[in-house]
Amino acid sequence: MMLRPIRFAMLAAGMCLASVQFAVAEDLIVGMQEVRPLFDPAIETGNTGIPLSNAIFDTLIRRDFQADGKGTGGELVPALAESWRRVDDHTLEVKLRAGSTFHNGDPLTSKDVKFTFDRILDPKSQYGRSQFQYENIARVETPDDLTVRIVTKNPDPTIEMMLTFPASSIVPKDYFEKVGFDAFGQKPIGAGPYRFVQSIDDDRVILEAFPQYWQGKPPADKLVFREIPDLSARITALANGEVGIINNVTPDQIPAIETLGCCDVRSVMANSQVLNYRTSNPVMADKRFRQGLNLAIDRELLSKALWNGKAEVLHSHQYAEWGDLYNAERPKFAYDPERARELIAQSGYKGEEIDFITSPVYYTNGLAAAEAIVSMWQKIGVNAKVQVNENFYEISNDDPGIEVRNLSDWADLPDPNVTIMWSWTTTALWDGNEAFQELGRKAATTLDKKERFSLYQKMLDNFEDQAPGTVLYRVPDFYGVRHDIKWQPYTNYVMDFRPGNFAVGAGQ
Repeated sequence: MMLRPIRFAMLAAGMCLASVQFAVAEDLIVGMQEVRPLFDPAIETGNTGIPLSNAIFDTLIRRDFQADGKGTGGELVPALAESWRRVDDHTLEVKLRAGSTFHNGDPLTSKDVKFTFDRILDPKSQYGRSQFQYENIARVETPDDLTVRIVTKNPDPTIEMMLTFPASSIVPKDYFEKVGFDAFGQKPIGAGPYRFVQSIDDDRVILEAFPQYWQGKPPADKLVFREIPDLSARITALANGEVGIINNVTPDQIPAIETLGCCDVRSVMANSQVLNYRTSNPVMADKRFRQGLNLAIDRELLSKALWNGKAEVLHSHQYAEWGDLYNAERPKFAYDPERARELIAQSGYKGEEIDFITSPVYYTNGLAAAEAIVSMWQKIGVNAKVQVNENFYEISNDDPGIEVRNLSDWADLPDPNVTIMWSWTTTALWDGNEAFQELGRKAATTLDKKERFSLYQKMLDNFEDQAPGTVLYRVPDFYGVRHDIKWQPYTNYVMDFRPGNFAVGAGQ
């Protein structure tokens, strides 16, 4: 944890300080499986980018993850915006917090908010994925320095939620235009609780507290995200006091941390691990083949074997956080190997090799799950194998070599427009999904909840029938944390070290 008033001695493996006199935190080091070297929040919206975006930048509205006491809350609360209101079905008016500044001292005004979205929506920009997410915004108006009006092309039931998404983090217009896209991604300036100091490739990112943050000075003087790819090395660093928190702990290592004496494991339900199939691939083209692959996966067994039964098999691709849009009556994903064999045979499959591409470290238990699933497919007569790719996250959706890959879903916002629509369009390998997209567009542009519910049920029917992939399970995210740190993990890989969710010396 590197508290400067306290010097933690290096300890023998498996040993931990039994008791220390805790002081106010000066430095916190977080051990991560991977630290990315670029920081533009509209680009780095993946699992390893979100923790840094959340520390360096701030959004107009924030999702209150603490609202349900579990770290999965969905209530919307003010951040850089003091208030907001719907002027009409197409217009959201936002009042900015007076006195907010960026890390370089520039005042944060409506021109910065307008620039934040204009740069994404510019057809010539490099923000292709974010353009899709914000494509319903027609324009951003700035009546005065502290007032913003976001005008949408169609009625938008999720626009307030969209303003909590990391890609909508407000960036400084003058600085961005001065240094340009590439330099901003390497040396960012935001309005979040911590400001960027230094990035050392394949080693660490160093941030420091921003005293003028609107919520007050952050608890840690220095916040360091240190890259430690190997989990056993992260656990050793935690035991030795080199780091205060580690992420991506696998269930089988929970006892090892809990027996150290200095630390505990804290968890939150995160997003889901999914599979994508290249539907245009000649072998994968018949939907019966893809349906067979899905029916051959014993998700309950995977949950027990890899997650100690803590991974949740879902009622289709849904989350209870959707509230009235959630349908608990939908059946869970089925396991039926006999029916799977029948469908594989009916598809005309002739034994062609299928490669399952996965990362060695990016997803917790991702490689282990890939190996187990391939074994299940082999049992129904599919010639499948695992292909490990060290540069997994750099693979383009357009790469024709992809047949099967594992990803996590888009569950950043508690609404099916994100989880269903984004997951099976922006990152999917699903060709010919026009009917699915048309349903999604209708659902995303109606304010009637009953109509939205009906449309999303039809989308799920289409998804399950066409089988462009599948959902394995919703997984818990486990963190190793020293006892003296008061900190709650949030869903969707958000690591929050703002006032109110982080302190040292008070335990949990």
